[in-house]
Amino acid sequence: MIYPISVAILFSLHQIVVRAGVLKGDPNYGAFISLLTSTIIFLFFSALFSELYLNPYFLSLMILGGILHFLIARLSFYNAVKRIGANSAGAIASTRMFFAVLMGALIGERVELKVVLMAILIFSGISLILNPGRKVDIHGFSLAILTAFTTASSSVMVKVGMTIHPDPIFGSAIGYLSASLIYPIIFNKNNRKNIENKGYFIIAGIIIGFAHFLRYYSLVIYPVSIVEPLISTAPIFTLFFSRIFLREMEILDLRLVIGVILVVIGIESYFLL
Repeated sequence: MIYPISVAILFSLHQIVVRAGVLKGDPNYGAFISLLTSTIIFLFFSALFSELYLNPYFLSLMILGGILHFLIARLSFYNAVKRIGANSAGAIASTRMFFAVLMGALIGERVELKVVLMAILIFSGISLILNPGRKVDIHGFSLAILTAFTTASSSVMVKVGMTIHPDPIFGSAIGYLSASLIYPIIFNKNNRKNIENKGYFIIAGIIIGFAHFLRYYSLVIYPVSIVEPLISTAPIFTLFFSRIFLREMEILDLRLVIGVILVVIGIESYFLL
């Protein structure tokens, strides 16, 4: 089980590095640098392990999925991390599984009682994360929810695409490349701040690129019911790493810890019950 756990650790380290980078840097510029780095990694892996496949329907699904996940979700997440921190943003963004289940219901998949339990636990956890004793950053919270929603939406596109051509590495390379080509259209060079911080974002791009590669590799070896619960423990690792590396940057109190744990338990309950 080392690969799925490694993915969870890499996801959490990605959040820590992003938090360090956006403290003084521009999250939009950071997302662009990270995106370019991840794109190079997946193009490299695709060249090694994939064959060219140019089915128009498959390509359109991968392009749309890439824009949703690697462009919109990454931009949203980086800005959320800047506003509400790595622990809160990471935990809320991890609710993508809940949105994925809801979307599955819309296309006819059965909604079981455990989905209700998952919802109760997740949103109880979020209510603790959004500590009423502190001012709630609604904008940051909304960006984290948008991250979860767009990531889940992308998963639906990818799921359909994989039924046409089951090569997630090639599909992701198309998605990353599409997002990288579109980003400069909306990226305003005049808004770049502290571009010397780009080292953090290059590292973040490398970490998340390898994390996704290992995630796909894990799904080849193990069933989803094993991989996703292990990956979903990432917010717990983020709490641990933030305590070590972001002691002066992240607010870490009992409400936040309990809230993150409830969110993780809620996600786990869907797979383990």
